[in-house]
Amino acid sequence: MELKARECPHCHRLVSMKVCSKYILCGTAYTVCCNHCNTELALVKQPVPFQCCMFAGFLSTVIPAEYFLYVQNLGLARSLLYAALIGLLGVGIVSILVLKGIRFKIADI
Repeated sequence: MELKARECPHCHRLVSMKVCSKYILCGTAYTVCCNHCNTELALVKQPVPFQCCMFAGFLSTVIPAEYFLYVQNLGLARSLLYAALIGLLGVGIVSILVLKGIRFKIADI
């Protein structure tokens, strides 16, 4: 049986977003506890490979900064501000992809 995203394999209930946000903030090398049955859970695999996240971060900040700086001829501060806003959008998209791709297994003790 295929588990849904963020589903606990023990109690088959969805693990909360608060618990899963640890993977966005701290990385995927940690285990978490299910907020319903307190079972220790680990990831089956990385939801999004780290290299893809770094590449997406580079593309979502450097390219817009270069575009606004050289093509639109804006100042450095405005170019960096616009690039930071687009970068935040990129971080949001990567966060959503991570949360949608999380699949848990019961952690080996």
